[in-house]
Amino acid sequence: MKRNVIRHVGSWVSTAVLVGSLTACSSSAGTTATSSPAPAATGATATATSAAKNDTPVTIEWAGYNINDVAPDPNSEVLQELSKRFNAKINVWTADSQKYSEVFNVRMASGEIPDILRLKGFELSKLVDSGVAAEIPVDMIKQKAPNYYKLIKDNDTSGSAFRSSMYKGKNYGLSAFQLDGTYPTSLVWRMDWLKNVGITKVPETLAEFEDAMYKFTNNDPDKNGKKDTYGLSSTAMQTVLGAFGPIPTDVIKGTTPYSALWYTVKDNKVLMDAIQPEMKEGLKLLAKWYKDGVIDPEFVTGENKGGYWATSHAFINNRVGVTGNVMFYHWTPPLTEGDKGGPVYQEFLKVKPDAKYDETWTLGKAIKGPDGKAYGANIWGYNNETLVITKNAAKDPRKLDTILKMLDTLVTDKDYYMLANYGIKDKDYVINADGSVASKLKNPTETAQRGVGTFGMYTQNPDVAKQLFKAKYVVADKTKGTGTPPSYLPSVEASGKYTADLQKLTTENYIKIITGEQSVDSFDDYVKKARAAGANEIEKQYTDVIK
Repeated sequence: MKRNVIRHVGSWVSTAVLVGSLTACSSSAGTTATSSPAPAATGATATATSAAKNDTPVTIEWAGYNINDVAPDPNSEVLQELSKRFNAKINVWTADSQKYSEVFNVRMASGEIPDILRLKGFELSKLVDSGVAAEIPVDMIKQKAPNYYKLIKDNDTSGSAFRSSMYKGKNYGLSAFQLDGTYPTSLVWRMDWLKNVGITKVPETLAEFEDAMYKFTNNDPDKNGKKDTYGLSSTAMQTVLGAFGPIPTDVIKGTTPYSALWYTVKDNKVLMDAIQPEMKEGLKLLAKWYKDGVIDPEFVTGENKGGYWATSHAFINNRVGVTGNVMFYHWTPPLTEGDKGGPVYQEFLKVKPDAKYDETWTLGKAIKGPDGKAYGANIWGYNNETLVITKNAAKDPRKLDTILKMLDTLVTDKDYYMLANYGIKDKDYVINADGSVASKLKNPTETAQRGVGTFGMYTQNPDVAKQLFKAKYVVADKTKGTGTPPSYLPSVEASGKYTADLQKLTTENYIKIITGEQSVDSFDDYVKKARAAGANEIEKQYTDVIK
């Protein structure tokens, strides 16, 4: 019988921080309320005052996708054109992509609230209960952004639209729409290492994967005469655990913020993946590999050491022979005229300038486990991001109308879609003879400075995307495997209450079992602690809400 498994991501936000943000915001609101009001305008004066007010650019505090540690240059043509088109002054919030939820929590605790906020990294129930998130009825979205609404509903084959932005029967956000989200994350292999250790094809099964890991560690795959390489680090653990069952999290690392916990629906019941018995088998294998020196001992701090989040410095610096949890487009080589390749591919070239796709490195699928299934890749899905509308935007009709107009314009106006996602033609990108797009920007920092991608709201028109990037999707379709798809469960109170502690408990126990600090059998004690610490209640509330 086919196993029906769908996945949900549980994330976190600090209760203390959000309580602080409520207090700070309340104080600010109180100060404003006690200010002396201006005399009311009447007749022609009122009309003139209203017109002048509407002519004044609306200010929007932007903390949506894409989040970078570099703000757009205020003089960039992208920002200038966008401001002119929507009569808006947009202040872009910045943070390291690995730490943005922590950074934004601090800002919100001090009383600063954005108008639009990327949900990933936060818990919707806490944003709502603390007063940060505001309701935006789906009927309002349908009325004010009808083209976006139609795109979402026409492609919503699973009934998931707006589900992740629901809490207690009310909607608090906008479902993003991405064709790329229908593709699973990829493994990236050092093809030259495989050949150097006598392996002629990319591993597809757990046994083949294990063979490659030991040979990467012991057989000098980089031919430098030193024993200084490992098979894998943190990101490829996902594919190993996924050989036994639905993946419990994206990356196992000991640094904060801890990775989100994932849930699946099986037989109409919601299950926390990390505490399922299959994960004990996966951890047993990883513990053996760690003891044998196959896993990079630095996995605890992660493969990314800063900068663009998808970059594995352990991989590009010849420390490990496989990495994972990245999308195909991060690593695509130049495919059309003027194409520089994906952002991580470009970083790899700085270390290995002669690298060639399918010779030096290649993309791979999640590996198959003992039952022939391969759950070890994350499939984000069409509606793979949610943008939360905050109370500040909701109380100002101009802010909310502008945000919805920006979103609707993305799916109806190709010129604006190109501006928001790719910048200024012939300066930031060129259109090749075959109709494909080639970026002229050198790296993610320059892209952020130009404001390119900052206002794309992670929403695509799939027909336009395939037209612009036909060659990219040929590569994607060729390497597309299976994985753990999303479930888009609505937020529940228990998730907001218990997730942060469960993330910490899970991360600590997984790492201790892998490194040998705890026995594999201690997994059973961890499960008992997790269930007592809120896992049972989260599973119950999720199950109740989907019935």
